[in-house]
Amino acid sequence: MEKLQNRRKFIKTTGLILVSAILPSVGCDSNKVTFSQMPTGPADVPDEMPDEVLPPAPITSNSRFYLQSIKGQAYDPKLKSEEWSLDVVGLVDNPIQGMTYADITALPLERQAVTLQCIGNWIGGPLIGHAEWGGAPLSTLLERAGVQAEATRVKFDSIDGYSTAISMDIALRPETFLVWKMNGHRLPSRHGYPLRLVNPGHYGQKMPKWITRIELIDEDFLGYWESKPEGKPYKWSNEAIATVNSRIDAPLSLWDDISDPANGSVNIEDQLQTISGAGGDSFTIHGIALAGERIVERVEVSTDGGSTWNEARIATLMEPNVWVQFAYEWQLPPSGRYEIVARATDSEGDTQPATDQGVDLYDGRTGWHRVPVDVKRTDNPPG
Repeated sequence: MEKLQNRRKFIKTTGLILVSAILPSVGCDSNKVTFSQMPTGPADVPDEMPDEVLPPAPITSNSRFYLQSIKGQAYDPKLKSEEWSLDVVGLVDNPIQGMTYADITALPLERQAVTLQCIGNWIGGPLIGHAEWGGAPLSTLLERAGVQAEATRVKFDSIDGYSTAISMDIALRPETFLVWKMNGHRLPSRHGYPLRLVNPGHYGQKMPKWITRIELIDEDFLGYWESKPEGKPYKWSNEAIATVNSRIDAPLSLWDDISDPANGSVNIEDQLQTISGAGGDSFTIHGIALAGERIVERVEVSTDGGSTWNEARIATLMEPNVWVQFAYEWQLPPSGRYEIVARATDSEGDTQPATDQGVDLYDGRTGWHRVPVDVKRTDNPPG
């Protein structure tokens, strides 16, 4: 026990304690949560604990879960259940018109925990969260409507003017949910009440909120984001498949996608965290990693900018579509400046690349999260 407690000791830090609110990214908002509220602490789990009995991933509270809307952060339609209805139309045998909130919530309730991330989240950014979603498989409704053989895609329209579509194969999966609950409570208004889609393995772009119309079609369809940017040869991804990526929560970093979306840093020389301690002290580098429908099987940490790597301890249950927490005990080195980097590897053997492999942020960011830090050894002052 003493060894474990020593290993978990946090070193005194200075620098990034007074931090302003995170600024919103394109299409996704951070719910005005300050940086100091965002990081998740490392799970205190013995190294010898078997993987199958690790604790579940930490849940993001509804109030701190990131927001997304094409109408901006302040948008809240404040729909009333008695004023809302859902249509399921198009290439179906039995069109459903005017399905009420009572009709939807009468469906057998199922629950699943899924991590969501905005496709516009920048490297190391906060536009990600993990929640338990309650609802029913989309397939339940589609089967009731009667899917015609020629239907290839399912199109969604939302009250805010948003639209997107997913393939029929994805729509019929049992884990593709229409949800009306979030973390055991009624789905909050700004998170999609009365009804939103949870589509595991994809970015939030493919999980519309405030759904009012579901249409089965037999043609390709480019929704709101998929048809942008207009007049450019490249567009936002129409597949929006979640990629393997990771984020460092400690040491702290600053994010500002407006001044520097490439690496999420602002005036980095003025924003470095300082870690103070003596020889023999350690600092717990920790963060989160995810891999969409795959499982995060390994997380590595570098303290020299990626020249050498050390395997971190995965401290939460490893499951598809769920983030994991990782932790690495860094024995405090001599005073100086260091660059902390993390990378994850998924169950298919794909390791997070150093730089983005997609078309900038239009296909999700994949590069390494880099966090500079100053070490100040109290027993080894700089000469």
